[in-house]
Amino acid sequence: MYDEAVSFFEHIIREDRPVTELLNADYTFLNRDLAKYYGITKEIKSKDAVEMVEGANAMNRGGLLRLGAILTATSAPLRTSPVRRGDWVLRRILGTAVPPPPPDAGSIPADDKLFGGLSVRERLAVHKRNATCATCHSRIDPLGFPLEHYDSTGRWREKYSDGKQIEDFGTLSDQTQITGINGLLDYLQKQQNQVQRTLAHKLVGYALGRTLQLSDQPLVDSLVADGNQAGFSKLVGEIVTSKQFRNRVTQEDTPAQAPTHRADAQAPKDFSTQKVGGQ
Repeated sequence: MYDEAVSFFEHIIREDRPVTELLNADYTFLNRDLAKYYGITKEIKSKDAVEMVEGANAMNRGGLLRLGAILTATSAPLRTSPVRRGDWVLRRILGTAVPPPPPDAGSIPADDKLFGGLSVRERLAVHKRNATCATCHSRIDPLGFPLEHYDSTGRWREKYSDGKQIEDFGTLSDQTQITGINGLLDYLQKQQNQVQRTLAHKLVGYALGRTLQLSDQPLVDSLVADGNQAGFSKLVGEIVTSKQFRNRVTQEDTPAQAPTHRADAQAPKDFSTQKVGGQ
């Protein structure tokens, strides 16, 4: 699964594929063992290193949201977690901050066999009766439930372990209903501007090695304006030729420090003079 994820991202970078393929790629990278684990019957030549496999959508694979590594990392130990998966989509793809749960929020069991015959949806509904929990869950859970056809280790399933039908839909506060992985991808497509902005923020922050500032906003806006059909070379090219990537803030550019009351006190360290851009 690790090799699948790394090879997928490396392919998009090296082949300069449109960034929209991060979510909507119709290919993935498998070897025989991983394909068998996923329940894929298509013949895969490679026994060891993963190879590119086209037509992945027909096999319920392809793109970040269908990577086994991400689906596993966003699950509980012995069950799926619509909360963790929804939180990942909300924060990592849509760039929406989620406050930490209140101290008295509690949790639900890590094993669905301890749900007392309830489904994960029904168990979360009980949890959400706490008003302090309901606000955030109403934003998070509808983005996680559409991934319920994938089990806790990323394999496609048609039913829950107890034989009940999969409940793979979520309803947002504005009554927008998202059903299944395709419904979730369609919803994210409609949020294209926000998805692109999140990607731009992450690329610029990674390149500069610091938190973004107000002065970085024009660069972010420029990357968003490129659209999700832009290749990575265009986005990276704009970043590395930008003023903030090619220059460091000097002492003359920073506001004067307020005088200290002690004659022997050292001035606060100026982190703005640290090297950026990997230099």
